[in-house]
Amino acid sequence: MWCLALAEGPLSDERQRAFDEWLAANPDNLTAFERSTVLWQQMGAAASSPELADARQRALATFRRRNQWRWARQPVAGRVITAALAMLIALSGIGWWWQSVPEIYRTGVGERRVVMLDDGSRASLDAATEVDVRMRGDQRELHLVAGRAKFDVAKDPLKPFSVRVGDKLVVATGTSFSVEIVGGKLRVILYEGRVVVLDRPMGAEFPVAVAPASRDVDELMALTPGRELVVDIAGRSKSRLTRADPVRSLSWEGGQLVFEDEPLSLAVNRINRYSTRRIVLKGATGWMRVNGVFNTGDVEAFATGVEETLPVRVIRERDVVTITPQ
Repeated sequence: MWCLALAEGPLSDERQRAFDEWLAANPDNLTAFERSTVLWQQMGAAASSPELADARQRALATFRRRNQWRWARQPVAGRVITAALAMLIALSGIGWWWQSVPEIYRTGVGERRVVMLDDGSRASLDAATEVDVRMRGDQRELHLVAGRAKFDVAKDPLKPFSVRVGDKLVVATGTSFSVEIVGGKLRVILYEGRVVVLDRPMGAEFPVAVAPASRDVDELMALTPGRELVVDIAGRSKSRLTRADPVRSLSWEGGQLVFEDEPLSLAVNRINRYSTRRIVLKGATGWMRVNGVFNTGDVEAFATGVEETLPVRVIRERDVVTITPQ
C-alpha cells in the first residue's frame, strides 16, 4: 500500500507522518517495504512504461523534499531509514531500466558464434548477424536485426520464446528452428517441435497467423518439421511453404554453403556474409539457378563455378567480383 501511495504522487504532511510512524513502529515494516520494492522491480513487463518512470521520479522527489527538514528534526535512525528508502527506490528504477535494455549479440563478416542464453536456450549465429535478447519475467523476446540464427529453445510452456523480424513474429515454446533475413524475405525452417509465424496487418488490432498462399496436396497449413516458410517482410508478395533439407539448410554451421537449384541472387547474398570481397550482380542474372557446395568465404571458387556453368561473364577486381550476362 505504501509503495502504491508513494508512486501516486507526493504524500501530504499527514500521510508522510503516518508513513514515518509506521516505519518506526516495527523493524519488520522496513523489511516488508524492501520486499515489496524488490517485487515491484521484477515487474519487467512494465519496465519501459512512461507512467512508472514518472511515478519513480515523483517518489524520489517526495523523499528529497522530506529530507530537507527531516535531517534537521529527526534522530540519526530516522535519517538512515529515509536514506535507505530513497536508495531502494532509486535502485528499483535502475533495475527497471536494466531489464528494458536488450543484450546484443553480433557476428562480423565471416564470423560464426554460438551463444547460450540465460534460460538455457542455444542460439547459433551465422556470419554478419545481430540478435537482440530480452529475458524478463514470463517473456523471452528476441529481435533478429540482420543475418541468420538457429535456435534450440529450452522448453518452458509458460514462457513463449519469440523472435521478431519487422512486423513478423515467430513464436515457440520448446523447439528447434532457424530464422533468416535475406533478399527482403523472412525464411523460417522448422527442425523439431512447433512454431507459429504471426503478422499484424495494417489496421489490425491483433496479430494473425501467416498462412502459405498455395500448398502441395500433402502439405499442412501449419509449419511442420522439415518445411520452410518464406514470407515477404514488406508484404508485397504471398507467403510460400516449401520442403527443406535439414542437412543442406544447416551446412553453414559446418563452414559450407550448399546450393541446390538456388537463385543466383539468393546465393550471392549468403556468400557475401563471409568475405569483405563482395560479389555484385549486374543485369538480368539474379534469376539464374546455381548448384554446388562451396566453403564459406571462398569467393573465387564460387565465381569460377558460376562462370563455368552459367551464361555469365565474371569481372574480377581486388575487392569486388562483378557478374554480368554474357
